[in-house]
Amino acid sequence: MRTLFLCLAMATVTAPLQAQDAYDLDPAHTQVVFSVDRFGFTTIFGSFMTAGGTILLDSETPENSSVTAHVDTASVFLGNATRDQHVAGQFWLDADANPQLTFESSSVAMTGEASAQVTGQLTLWGESRDVTFDVMLNQMGVDPATQRQAVGFTITGSINRTDWGHETAAAIVGSEIGIRIEALGHLREEE
Repeated sequence: MRTLFLCLAMATVTAPLQAQDAYDLDPAHTQVVFSVDRFGFTTIFGSFMTAGGTILLDSETPENSSVTAHVDTASVFLGNATRDQHVAGQFWLDADANPQLTFESSSVAMTGEASAQVTGQLTLWGESRDVTFDVMLNQMGVDPATQRQAVGFTITGSINRTDWGHETAAAIVGSEIGIRIEALGHLREEE
């Protein structure tokens, strides 16, 4: 059971597991969504259309497992081309100077049979801060579309952009950013 939960915490697994199995996030089926308050009138939802990452799972010592993930900042999508360009621009994400947001785990703590908290360094605007995400294992097994071992997770959490020193329009646009990630990983095929 512990192995099952480990995989949940990390973001990808499948049975049977072997030490240091590698799983790759499927960019076509991994969605990174965020939300932010706009002037107190509405909540704006956005997503990053390009994401990826790798999970190394250690089935014998789950605490030694790790995950690295990234999104391309220029792939931000908010449903309006003008707003997309504005948010990717220098006053918000500054995608030219910061082409990727990255996460690298440092610890996994199981919180239930199919849940965990994963803590790591989130790098935004060229600076890294510790962030903890809640992770729920949805399902693991053979992906019917690919016939490969797969695992799916729901990952939730929030960050405060001012922790990174980002103060743009802080008095009128929310500082807290909600995050939800639906992640699908496939066992890496040997070459």
